[in-house]
Amino acid sequence: MFTRYHVAQRAVLWITTITLSACTTVSLAPLARKPLAQVRSWAIQLQGLERSGAVASLQRATVDLVVIEATSNVRGSEGFASADVVRKLRSTPGEALPSKLVLAYLNVGQAEDYRDYWREDWRAPTTEERGSPDFLLSLDPEGWPGNYPCKFWDERWKRVLFGSPTAVLDRLLEAGFDGVYLDWVLGYEDASVRAVARADDVDPARAMLELVAELAAYARARKPGFLIVAQNAAWLGHEAPGFEAHIDALAQEDLSFRGSATAKWDDDDAGGIDTVRERLDEDGRDPLIERLSEIRAGGLPILTLDYAVRREDVQRAIERSRSRAFVPTVSRTPLDRLPLLLPR
Repeated sequence: MFTRYHVAQRAVLWITTITLSACTTVSLAPLARKPLAQVRSWAIQLQGLERSGAVASLQRATVDLVVIEATSNVRGSEGFASADVVRKLRSTPGEALPSKLVLAYLNVGQAEDYRDYWREDWRAPTTEERGSPDFLLSLDPEGWPGNYPCKFWDERWKRVLFGSPTAVLDRLLEAGFDGVYLDWVLGYEDASVRAVARADDVDPARAMLELVAELAAYARARKPGFLIVAQNAAWLGHEAPGFEAHIDALAQEDLSFRGSATAKWDDDDAGGIDTVRERLDEDGRDPLIERLSEIRAGGLPILTLDYAVRREDVQRAIERSRSRAFVPTVSRTPLDRLPLLLPR
């Protein structure tokens, strides 16, 4: 799942692309005519846009795709001018594209109690019972406060996400975003979600596919070409065939290295924790790499983000991603500043 640094404290998440002078490539089937097929670089900042110079830094970044937190749907920041930020970013050039594409972060599998949709009469779940409304199922499995797995097939939760002028997606459309970057698509694997799904006689993987499909169709009916990027959902299409047809790209976190969520920028564990070793099967194969390569060969762009401190790890993460024709970005936790760019 995506490492959620934008919890109640709303730490900054800022990842920028790293450009490598030369890397190994492999022969893969050409991408289908996907809107994101030409994206060569990307960046993401989920908080801190209200800080002086933050938007200007995003404007200066030579990247094709920017993912940001809308900020205006965070309680206490409702006056943030999201539409103005989108216009400013879209007015600046990318690396391969004439202007940046701007996507908004959207958590579809969890409710977040710092959002302005969280009502005063809602009650958060505990370790003992569900919350109220009862589509709030449990605490975050990684222990992050303020994030609660949802019964995402519940129509009440869907109405929070889209379908009215005050719904999250509708407001993102109004602000002019080019698309959304969906987090917690992997929520269908959460233990508490699966338990409730069984009780409801629901296939959680199929239910997530249907949610993403409904959301995408709704948005594209209102803004043709609206982009959908799903993060950490490489296996969803395996469990629910057809999923990839509804999205424009897949993003994968921690392809080569992860960092500790509580690390500071200069801490040794702010990146470089080898995830490949954690995934290798008994035959030395990396099932995730194979699955992502299969999806990429089928015509879907793959974005990757890794966390690394040592220069050699940064370069290794980039080479590993680009060798599969993925689009990499690398930074450190807590991701509160720009990493140094490698020379071209």
